[in-house]
Amino acid sequence: MAYANEGEQVKLDQACETARQVALQPRRKEIYQECVHKFKKSETVCLSEAKVYNGNRINGAPLFYELPACEKAFAFRKKHVE
Repeated sequence: MAYANEGEQVKLDQACETARQVALQPRRKEIYQECVHKFKKSETVCLSEAKVYNGNRINGAPLFYELPACEKAFAFRKKHVE
């Protein structure tokens, strides 16, 4: 039974991560702009820094796991793991 749910969990996790990546885009653009204009780094460095930004926070959960797609994935996992 667990194996049957594994494929569904993978789909839900992917939907969550896709939604997070969309939500992170504006912040990545801000990081890039700040990097280029404020810190005067090269475009290549700034693109790299912005690209790897994943919404991780010090002493807190990463950003955007409260999105509906993520909550659905977490609920499914909780329901089928127990």
